[in-house]
This record gives sequence, C-alpha cells and structure tokens, in this order.
Amino acid sequence: MIRRPHPHEIKLLPQIESEADLRYRRAGLGRVVDMPPASLASLEAGRREGRLWVAVSALNRPVGFALMKFPAGAAWLDQLSVLQRWQGQGYGSALIERVAAVAGSLGHRTLHLSTYRDVPWNAPYYARRGFEEMPRGDWPHVFRMQAMEENSHGHPPWRRTIMRRLLD
Repeated sequence: MIRRPHPHEIKLLPQIESEADLRYRRAGLGRVVDMPPASLASLEAGRREGRLWVAVSALNRPVGFALMKFPAGAAWLDQLSVLQRWQGQGYGSALIERVAAVAGSLGHRTLHLSTYRDVPWNAPYYARRGFEEMPRGDWPHVFRMQAMEENSHGHPPWRRTIMRRLLD
C-alpha cells in the first residue's frame, strides 16, 4: 500500500534510504553509501506539501518512500528508496506510479529523474517503467545545475544520466 506518511514516520525515512543504499557497494559505488540521506527538513516539507509517499508493509510500517520536487516547475522524482528486504516486491514500482499519477494530476506532462545509467536497479529499472534517457543536449539549465550539484556530492558524472517519462 502507498500512502502519505504520518509526521512521526519522517524520522524513519533517512534510515530507510541509508539501508537501501548499501547495495551500491556491490556496484563499485561505495561513495553513495557515505553520502548523507535526504534531510528531515526536506522530507517534512515534502510531507506537508503532498510530495512525499511511503510504501508500507502489511503491518502498516514504512518500508520505502518516494519524494517528488519541482525544480523550475518540472516534476522530478528526487528520491526513491525501498529497504533491501522489501525490494523486488513491487513497492518501488507502486511508488513511481503514485508520483507519476500525482504529477499528471497537477498538469505535468513529463516526470524526470537522475540516476546511474549502468546500475541494474537504476536506469534499466526505470526504463522498464517507461522512462527514457534524455540526450544531454536536451537538458534544460535547471537539469544541468542538478547534475553539477550531484557531481559535487561525489556522483561520477560519466555514470549518471537524466531520464524522463511521458505522462498520460
């Protein structure tokens, strides 16, 4: 089930992100594990503004989350994290679908994200969910700035890409 998080659940989300990121070590991206997770302030703002959703277990406990932002008015899937134990069970897909539905209901025709192009649970995963790589020449200024910020945090730029999904 996907729902909006309760205020007391916000503090759990950075832990979920950090635990989900542990698998990046297997892809030679241990640096990702060392990066700080989404801030509580950013997550709380997302909750208040209706841009944050959690996937919950049968016991109604958060096992994943998705955070959407709107840089320069574009719908952007800023973070998608699911606890390793719960990966591969459709929670990530359900979160993506919720973000896409809300973005579409707000009048957006496209949902964007940045990801690793060569990590199986990144670009290939998103491609199976309707996303396609955007040629770098098509990136608007705000996306170039997003990429520069990610690079400054240690993401290797040659492995990153921006993807888009057209919304119905």
